[in-house]
Amino acid sequence: MFIDYQNCYKGARWAFFEHSLRHMDGQVYPRRLAIRLKDAAAGDRELVGIRVYRGLPSSLRDPKGYGAADRQMALWKQQALVEPISRPLNYRDPAVPKEKGIDVRLAIDMVMMAIHGDFDVAVLFSDDTDLVPAIEAVLAIRGSGSCEVATWVPSDGRSATPLRVSGCLVHRLKRADYDLVEDATDYTVRRRRR
Repeated sequence: MFIDYQNCYKGARWAFFEHSLRHMDGQVYPRRLAIRLKDAAAGDRELVGIRVYRGLPSSLRDPKGYGAADRQMALWKQQALVEPISRPLNYRDPAVPKEKGIDVRLAIDMVMMAIHGDFDVAVLFSDDTDLVPAIEAVLAIRGSGSCEVATWVPSDGRSATPLRVSGCLVHRLKRADYDLVEDATDYTVRRRRR
């Protein structure tokens, strides 16, 4: 399982929390999301890894954001099979920090793992069209049905635009699915150790 976390988060906010001011709305537990997708898939599947890709705020420019991301990734690391992978955010425009290179890292990992035979089926949670060449490469290497994509589907009738690649199954997750994998933790709040 490959999760483009920011894309997954923003997609959930767009689909289910368009007018919400709570920054936690849209967060998911990656392990629960991966298990939900595995259980919804046809056939008997084994989950062998959950790779979560996200940008990491600067500890100097955004200590609160850095602390929140660090606490969130620390929780992920404690969960079986979950491997968080981060890259520093780009602050070229300090007002709008951007992820830089994380989608490239995800794409390279997907293709390299396909080459090495590390999975039978790659499931990608993202709507980022920059990842279409990686999906096509996985399909070329491993064959039809070896890559699937997942996306959120709004409950208000708006249409979602999942990645569409021939030979690639699309999982459309609804609000009920989100409710099963939601992470309502406010990681900006420091918890005291006991």
